[in-house]
Amino acid sequence: MRILLVKPRWFVEDGVYRFLTQVTFQPLHLGILAALSKGHEVKVIDQDWDEVPADGDYDLVGLTTTTFTSQRAFDIADGFRKRGVPVVMGGVHACLMPEECLEHADAVVIGEAEYVWPQLLEDVAASALKRTYQQDRPTDMDDVPIPRRDLLRQDPRVGMIQATRGCHHACRFCYLPSVPWHQHRRRSPDKVYEELKGMKQKVVFFVDDNLFADEEYAIALCDKIAPLKLAWSVQAPTTITKNLSLLAAMQKSGCFSVQVGFQTVHPDSLRQAGVVQNKIENYRQIVRRFHQHGILVQGFFIFGFDSEDRRIFEMAEACIKQMGIEDALLYILTPYPGTPIYDQLKREGRLLVLDRDHYGWANAVFQPAHMTAEELEMGVQRTYENLFRFFKRHAPMQILKWLPLFVRHPWMLLLIWRAVNRKVRIVAHAS
Repeated sequence: MRILLVKPRWFVEDGVYRFLTQVTFQPLHLGILAALSKGHEVKVIDQDWDEVPADGDYDLVGLTTTTFTSQRAFDIADGFRKRGVPVVMGGVHACLMPEECLEHADAVVIGEAEYVWPQLLEDVAASALKRTYQQDRPTDMDDVPIPRRDLLRQDPRVGMIQATRGCHHACRFCYLPSVPWHQHRRRSPDKVYEELKGMKQKVVFFVDDNLFADEEYAIALCDKIAPLKLAWSVQAPTTITKNLSLLAAMQKSGCFSVQVGFQTVHPDSLRQAGVVQNKIENYRQIVRRFHQHGILVQGFFIFGFDSEDRRIFEMAEACIKQMGIEDALLYILTPYPGTPIYDQLKREGRLLVLDRDHYGWANAVFQPAHMTAEELEMGVQRTYENLFRFFKRHAPMQILKWLPLFVRHPWMLLLIWRAVNRKVRIVAHAS
């Protein structure tokens, strides 16, 4: 069979994911599906970089979708179905809203696909495609094949890899507690090592939701990959700075940057969000600990919790400037359809926007408790602009501070400099 796998366009120019637009962030999950499709001809399209083919004799089209790409996914699916091509849909939105996706697809995969994809392909070949496919157990990470990177657009400088799936936290703003793959699982350090060894890039980003849910595993993984002499980056929780042995292992193995979910500077917002692991009074010490181990820090912050009014923006700006982080990404609280927080806001009559293109964390799609939606959007925009000037002013000192890293990877300096000099439009409607 001829199979087309598509990731609809994610990025909005100068949006909250501006760093990811500087490198090719590969859809590894589609590479995994391609690796599971032995004996078939597979083409992978990432719409952030390439156009979906308007023609082609395909036997199956597979689409992965999030809430904020769902309308684009539906449009693509409708086009192929009009031509008589069967369409299967998976990803976060297919898990949260399977019935909606079935209005545009012949089948949906609810959850992970490793154990059901081969059967789905057999069913397509036999013209016996079922409406839904769902695994009866979580995927064992050692059963996950190495993605078909030869089918993915590759950045020559930065590679992507996944060592774990899931997260044991239950943050209310996150979709993970509502999807089948929320259980944390680990891949053998030996298998991760072998995959990294076969990659051509010497700078790697781990796409894991929480690589550090098992800190002993994380140390073992760091020890295993240290001989490869990579430079690597990852999302990290605030809690790991309590474990100095882990930080030392990260430094030794080449970790140069972490993206940390501080989430908010308001204690009531932390409680409302269920982020019990974060303590605002520890933020500066957390950053200092990372810096002591040669690791840059990019902070994530969310605005729009019910405890917040317009004062939150000035409070957040002052706190972020004092923390010592290298950069901050600011998000507007966004309730994904199919999650408890979405259902709550819907019951309360506070949903303002149903257009899914606006669900990319850059728009206020609901009525905040103590300000207007416009005040929330404009407040985040002004905070971004103020921080932009702050980080730009401090950029030369940061470059000197981290000069050894840039000497080893000079292209990284250009990437960061471009990002620092690109203002962010937080109110960025997808087109």
